[in-house]
Amino acid sequence: KIITDITVKELLFEEKEEVLKKPTKEGEEPEYAPPRCVGVSLADGTNISLPKNDTAKEDERVIITTSGFMDTFIRFTPAHIRDKYKVPRGLPALSERRPLLKILCSLEGSARDLDLTGADFYRLPSAALAIDESDPLTGEVKLGEIGGKDADEKEQEVSADDINTAESTAEQRMEKQLKLRKTKYFAGKSWLKISFPSAKDPSFEERHGRISTCVISIEADDDFVTFFDTKPKLFSMMKRKITSHDATRITDQAKKDLLENFPQLEGKIIHTEVRGAFSMGLSQNPEKFAAKGIRADTPYEGLFCSGSDLTVADSFSGSIISGWLTANSVVGYSAIDHLFLGKNITSDLANFIDMPDGEDLAVPYKEQIEGGEEDKSSLLEDGEENTEEESKKDK
Repeated sequence: KIITDITVKELLFEEKEEVLKKPTKEGEEPEYAPPRCVGVSLADGTNISLPKNDTAKEDERVIITTSGFMDTFIRFTPAHIRDKYKVPRGLPALSERRPLLKILCSLEGSARDLDLTGADFYRLPSAALAIDESDPLTGEVKLGEIGGKDADEKEQEVSADDINTAESTAEQRMEKQLKLRKTKYFAGKSWLKISFPSAKDPSFEERHGRISTCVISIEADDDFVTFFDTKPKLFSMMKRKITSHDATRITDQAKKDLLENFPQLEGKIIHTEVRGAFSMGLSQNPEKFAAKGIRADTPYEGLFCSGSDLTVADSFSGSIISGWLTANSVVGYSAIDHLFLGKNITSDLANFIDMPDGEDLAVPYKEQIEGGEEDKSSLLEDGEENTEEESKKDK
């Protein structure tokens, strides 16, 4: 049974009475074995639990989540379970990536007409420069992170002229300071990703005609998300809809960036929509890859994590690898099995499943011949001559 279009409220756990560590001091509580994840509870109050009356063993019934570690252990795990049994090792030291807004565009013309590429375009502000800071009192140098705030953003944040004016009240100064610290999207400067999904599909034009699609991804403004400097660091989505004013402002800025980098799209944009904000999982910083708890198996039996948090975000190959890692973890294969014994999901498929006869292509291959009718006829004539020569050699 497949259920779609649902909103998960929390995960369901079944606690055990198994004691892992007895108290050694007076007043110390015993350490119990972590509970088993047995289902999910939906926002409408419906509970979906793993069946108990089938022939499968208990350890063969599992929950696999692709929502990311922040959603799984901070938002979906009940507070009393999280406080009592903790979260994966290293997770409190990590931070959540800023959520994204997506501007969906439909374009007039095929990918060939508009000279579109299947490669994604990224703009990464400050990606090549880490800005260090020095304490004016102690002289201690604090190393900056790659991809931190731009220098002008830091100067604007600490600017006192716009905050501490003599005629301003305390509330006005606070309001001005909050406005200065707000993260906004600026054309030509802020983080940006532009992709053309239709250009990646060889059969798109045949199925949909001479039209193309474009997705512009930008980081959500502070008007849509709120940052919490907790452990781990989180973003909370504001419960407000994107107004027509918001959509116009965001779309105009995004279209400006789109046309600056792809000028051939001038006058080709038919329709635009703004969607989001969307949670993007963990920040892709060194701390994430050093955390030992960021793995497919979790401290809770029957619960496994998958998705881009395990590998590299915004990567199709990374998503495939994360699924492969999770499948191996569910089966019970370890690093020793894979590295030394050659046992993994891939080798199992190769050993126990017969490969299909012939090529199984998702999209039938069609040779594309560029140029006019003369070029096509010359190519056909050359092909016929080559066929005749090969038949003579065979005889």
